[in-house]
Amino acid sequence: MSRALLQLIREKTKEFEVEFEYAGLHQPENRPIIAMGGKDEVFVKNYLITEFGTVFEIDSLKPGQVLRGRIRDPETVNFGIFIDCGVENPQKDVLYPLFEMRTQLCNGKKLSKRQLVKAYGFFEHMPVFIELTKIHIDSIKMECKLAQKTLDMLKIWMSDGFEMLFSSGQTRKRIKKAIKYTKHYPDYIVIDRMGFLETVVFLKQGTSAPGILADIGPHLKNTKFSMFRPMNVKALLYSKKSKN
Repeated sequence: MSRALLQLIREKTKEFEVEFEYAGLHQPENRPIIAMGGKDEVFVKNYLITEFGTVFEIDSLKPGQVLRGRIRDPETVNFGIFIDCGVENPQKDVLYPLFEMRTQLCNGKKLSKRQLVKAYGFFEHMPVFIELTKIHIDSIKMECKLAQKTLDMLKIWMSDGFEMLFSSGQTRKRIKKAIKYTKHYPDYIVIDRMGFLETVVFLKQGTSAPGILADIGPHLKNTKFSMFRPMNVKALLYSKKSKN
């Protein structure tokens, strides 16, 4: 995995004068440590922090700050979603509370967290950008809302209207290989890398995400999948039924 991560980083920074070295794992969350040096080190470091995230101590953070994070298990609690933004000493996730989810994702409609997670395809390890809204240092609690960058991305997904298949735990190369093996090569537009082992497959108009998943899923063991289906989101937002 360390070799694949270094290869990905080098691909993204190949135009700059900088060398990388894998320096082990940062405990307790087993985050990879990458050492670097070279003429463009400062610029590349800032770019990689934006692209992959970094670690912070809670007393260095402030409301309004935008961080890159990864969704923890979105099914754990009913009052929101916890997001790992690299806060350590002590390790603490940031809560994206249900009231913020309702405000940002369904115009204040009283939908349940489960309904919103399923509609938008939120999955474990999904990369998102968040904006800190509350920081309680004494109780070591933090809250957030989705940053504008992530909201804009969701709006584009809705307006484009393509069904999308998310995966976590496999490289883009393995996903592409499974699609080709199951003869679904003509059914997708592009496979984008969202994170190191997180991908999104944009499907062509008329292609069903559940249908693709049913075929490629058995060939991708230990992989978690999720789907974004714009018509389902619209149906949920404009339905009369809701859950508290």
